[in-house]
Amino acid sequence: MRHLGNITVTPDNAAGFTAASEIFGHLTIAGGVVMTAPYLSMIRGWLTLQPGASIAAAKLGVVNGWVTLQEGSWLIAPYLTTISADLIIAPNVKYDDGLVEVGALNIQRGASARLTSLVRVRTNVAVAGGAQLTADRLESVGNSITLREDAKFFAASLSHIGGYYDAEPTATFLAPKFGV
Repeated sequence: MRHLGNITVTPDNAAGFTAASEIFGHLTIAGGVVMTAPYLSMIRGWLTLQPGASIAAAKLGVVNGWVTLQEGSWLIAPYLTTISADLIIAPNVKYDDGLVEVGALNIQRGASARLTSLVRVRTNVAVAGGAQLTADRLESVGNSITLREDAKFFAASLSHIGGYYDAEPTATFLAPKFGV
């Protein structure tokens, strides 16, 4: 079933969207709500998981907009390989790690992200203060990398940055193939 328009999933309507296969709009899962979407393969807008929300979408492969994972949320989507816009990760987030490409990547203050399948970020990477990003297979960042105070970024395979690198003096950047 294709759903046209935006959806906000609440405790009252969570069971009403289990048959959705494509969403032509934005999907927001309210805080604390668990949504099961066994047939969902694509979201043409953005996906937002509010604090403590979760979605189990075993067939989800592409989100054409951005994905925001707020504190304590859980994204169960083992086949999600592409996010066309931004991926925003807050602290204490759980997610499956099959992501290969994102438009931009933003790791929020105090969060820790390990994206072992990620190969390409089309635009920018930003790691906030005290946050950590490990992306061992990441080869290319299309534009910039910004690291705030005490941020840590480990990218063993990174060999290309298309724009600038900006880091606070207390930040750690380890990318041996890039030469740092």
